[in-house]
Amino acid sequence: MNLKDNLHTPFPYYLQDDRKNLILIAVISVFVVIFMYVFKTPGDHELTLPQHFLFGGITFVCLVINIIVLPKLFPGWFDNWTLGKYILINIGHLFLIGVASSLVDIFYICPHLSVAENLIQANTRVVIKGIIPIALTTLFLRNTLLQQNLNNALQANRELKKIQQIKTDPAKETSRITLHSETSETLEVNLPDLLFVEADDNYSTVFWKNGQGIQSKLLRANLKSIENQLDNSFTLRCHRSYLVNVNAIGSVSGNANGYKLRIRDTDIIIPVSRQKGKEVMERIHQLRSMMELA
Repeated sequence: MNLKDNLHTPFPYYLQDDRKNLILIAVISVFVVIFMYVFKTPGDHELTLPQHFLFGGITFVCLVINIIVLPKLFPGWFDNWTLGKYILINIGHLFLIGVASSLVDIFYICPHLSVAENLIQANTRVVIKGIIPIALTTLFLRNTLLQQNLNNALQANRELKKIQQIKTDPAKETSRITLHSETSETLEVNLPDLLFVEADDNYSTVFWKNGQGIQSKLLRANLKSIENQLDNSFTLRCHRSYLVNVNAIGSVSGNANGYKLRIRDTDIIIPVSRQKGKEVMERIHQLRSMMELA
């Protein structure tokens, strides 16, 4: 995955809850106070304890503005949160705290220094001492994402087990569908036997099972065309290159990078794009609920 793709990968927007984010911000601010007090760089001013707490308060207010207030003012930008946006907002944290710290230095801590000297010293201090809290927060958020994905995968596996235990209508077992390619070639497949479809540019390979094992056929049709032809509740797009039958999913695994689907009774692993992870989990739950009500 190149740098551009990495920057567009989903990343958790902090803790997705104002109260939890407020607690996280408070913890970060206290950490900043302790870190400033213990870790001193050359050229640091001798600050009193109240002055240390003043800078902690600045950190708290600036983070509240960026993390809690801005999403309410500009909700559109905070949708589909990515790693690139996360990096940008951290630069915004440093900028806002740097401006506020510079003003405190100019008018309160070091009025005897020139404006330029205060700006340089304050922003250098903010960058140097902000790296550690940002790094620790990033690790914490990534671990939170990992735990969330693991829990979602466990829940999805429980849902899949329930789906497999529910007896389906025998009539549905013989439902057949004909897939059409851009040429005159067609493929007729029993929908419950469909496993997944893998795309490669304008071609799609359809995989299904029968008494002889797993079979496949290459059709000249893009994945969007196949998806439209399979328009039903049991198939879903889990990746830009894969379409999968929910009934064919044997288990789900999850980590900080997202989810993977294992096709039942095979060693085939299907990737789930980060953008599709939440949708896949929801569809598995919806399918189980729908089958229980049927």
